[in-house]
Parts: sequence; structure tokens; C-alpha cells
Amino acid sequence: MLFLTFAKLAAFLALATLSVSTPKTCPKKTSVLVVYDLDLVQRPQDLVSTFRLDPERFNIGFLEYSNKDVFMVHDAKPLYEHVVFLPSLKKAPAAKGITNKHKILEYFNLGGNVLAVGSAEHSVPESVVLFLNEAGIYPAPKGYSLSSFFDKDLPLKNSNLVSKRILSLFDLPAYTGSAALVSNNELVLPILRAPSLSFTAPSDSKALTEDNTWTYGEQGFVAVAFQALNSARAAWVGSLDLATPELLSWVFQERKVLKLQFTKHHKTSEPAEENISLYRIKDEASYSVGVSELQNNVWVPYTPASKDDVLQLSFKMLDPYVRLNLTHVGAVASEKDGSVDTNVFAVNFTIPDHHGMFTFELDYMRECLSFLSDKRVVAVRHLANDEYKRSWDITNAWVYIISASAVVVAWLLFVANFLFLSDDVKKIEEKEKKE
Repeated sequence: MLFLTFAKLAAFLALATLSVSTPKTCPKKTSVLVVYDLDLVQRPQDLVSTFRLDPERFNIGFLEYSNKDVFMVHDAKPLYEHVVFLPSLKKAPAAKGITNKHKILEYFNLGGNVLAVGSAEHSVPESVVLFLNEAGIYPAPKGYSLSSFFDKDLPLKNSNLVSKRILSLFDLPAYTGSAALVSNNELVLPILRAPSLSFTAPSDSKALTEDNTWTYGEQGFVAVAFQALNSARAAWVGSLDLATPELLSWVFQERKVLKLQFTKHHKTSEPAEENISLYRIKDEASYSVGVSELQNNVWVPYTPASKDDVLQLSFKMLDPYVRLNLTHVGAVASEKDGSVDTNVFAVNFTIPDHHGMFTFELDYMRECLSFLSDKRVVAVRHLANDEYKRSWDITNAWVYIISASAVVVAWLLFVANFLFLSDDVKKIEEKEKKE
């Protein structure tokens, strides 16, 4: 049998010592920087209880917008895992090392997470707004608030939820805050939609016009998230009331985080030779990955949300020659003698009949989950001179072999007849002439 059964593959993975060793739990503490305006926040320590941040899980730091000497990035490394921007009275604060748009983009591209908090009266600094605009989130200007002529309280309920993967339940009896527009960027994740009869306009506006209205009805959103291709996360909320622990846990990557524990590929006939760099055309190959999900600060086996949600392997040169669904094999431990924390997904396939440089590519992108991406480049060679099938091994060649053999045999019979039977014929002919 050319293919290894998935049962044998699971047993092999369970017994093998993985080349990539990862901890079963993530670090206990991460650093959070809260940037605030002293004119709006008199006691920054109270923000810990407002955000309900656990000091045992976070190292929390506070910084005024007026501080010029603090930076988010040093030597191409983020100094904080998470940064929270609160509303400010100033459009351009003095803390350029924190609020400069390019600095925020650099920090975000290095994997840092950003939370921006708006309000009904104030907004985050303009540079933070420009950063959000780059992602496709367009908060209302300063002084714009969400209102309604039909319900002044503006309650937000589960029916307003757009993505339940970030917020599963929500109930706010009265909302006071702002709203934002969003682009059709696939990486933008709307969380809470504004009520259908609401609008966003200046708080002191006496009449609604096209020029002074930012959003109408359900086109506005009071909470929006964004996840970059490097899985860094950002979110904007129109009020501090929306910065719930469930939302913060998503932004701070405490949940909905996937990890690729290992990637393996090998010839099915040589399972001990893993991650080789050279294959031959028409080889039988096996590819497997181990995926974990972070839950309650512990890595557990990841299970897709539905049967249609599958991981796929692309084996490609320029375009995919092979694209296959990975099948769930079973759960294993990512460490020798460790607890089970990884689900294994695998597939067996035949290398295409084409030589060149190919890539084993896994690209798993699902809404609200961190992205998985892995590429392994290998060479695929053609058959060597002594590896081609002999002619007698090819059934289509049998007719030609038989034909050639028949010609040779006929020619030998003709020669034998000519050499050994010709004298007897001459004697018979001479005898007939004499008579």
C-alpha cells in the first residue's frame, strides 16, 4: 500500500520527539501602556479598575500625552505588548514617540496590539485617527456623538452584535459615545452595529444636514476591530463602557489565538527522514501540521468551528499544482512526555510529474482568529537515467516488442530455410530434368 494510513501517522507523531518545542502555557504577564490626558483623567490608577485589568496578568504603565521622552519601539523591538490610547483634548500631543502615525504603524507591524477609546465629547489624537484610517476605520470627529430622535438612551443589545467571536454577549442599557464608518477591507471586523434609528452628528447641532452627519442608522459602528496579516490586533470603541474584559482579552491576544506547533513533510516510504529538501517526481509524500489554540492561558488542541472549515495544503511552483484538504488525525503532545495540547492534521499525495522548485504552503485565515502561515521550499527532480521503467515493464510497449521479436524469428526461419533446404530443392529439380 503506497499511502500510510492516518492511524499509523497518528501513532508515529505521538511517539516521535518533535523538532519544535513550545511551552504549554503562555507567559503569565504582558506589559500594557495606557496613554491618557491629564486634563481628562485625574487619577490614572482608577483606570485599572475601569478596564478591569488584573495586575497579576499585566504589567500596567501609565503615560501622559505631554511626555516627550517615551517611545514604543527600541532597536526594532516593541517595548510594550499592548498600548491603549484614551481621548485627548489636543489633536497633536507632545508625546511624538507614542502618538506619531508612523511610530504607531511601526509598532503595529512589529506585532504590538492597539486599543483606541473614543467618547461623545473627545477623540483620540489625530495621529491615532490616521492610523485607524489606514486600517479602514473612520471614527467620527471630535464633538460628534451618537443620538436618536426615538430613543435617547440608545440601548445596545445582542441584536447589535456583528461578530460574536469577539463579543459573545452584550447588554448596555444606555450608550453615550461616538460611532465610526468602516471600509470593505476584509481584515476589518465590525463588532457592534449602531441602532437602526440612530445618527452621528455634532452634539450641539440643531438640525441634521448632509454635511454635519457622520453616520446614518446601521451604517455606523460603535466598536470595530482590525487584525493585520501578522496577527497584530487593533480595536476602536466609541466609549469606555465598550472596553469590556471580553473585548480586551481578544485585543490583547488572550484568546482566539492559534499556534502552529510543528510542520512535517516526508516521503511515505521513508517516514524517519523528515523535512527533506529533495523529492522526485511522482514520489508519494506525507504532510502534517500540529495546531493549538490558546484558552484560559493554556494551549489546547484546536478544533475547527465546522466540517467545512478545513486547513488546506498548496503544493505549488507559481500556481498550485496540488491543493488538498488536511484531515484531522488526532490529538498529540507537542513535547515529549507532555500533556496533549495539539491536534494533528495531515494528508498524503503524489508529487506532480514536473520538476523544479516547489513550496509546501499552509495559509489558514479565519475571521477573528490569528492567522497561520507556513512555507517550506523543496526541490523536485526528474527521473535519473537508471530510474526509468524498462520497456518490458510498460504494457503499451508489449505490442512493439512482440512485433520486433516476430520479425527476428521470421528472419531466422528464412535464413535457416535458405541455408539448409536450398540444396535438396536443387537436387529435386535436376532429377526432374533428367527424367
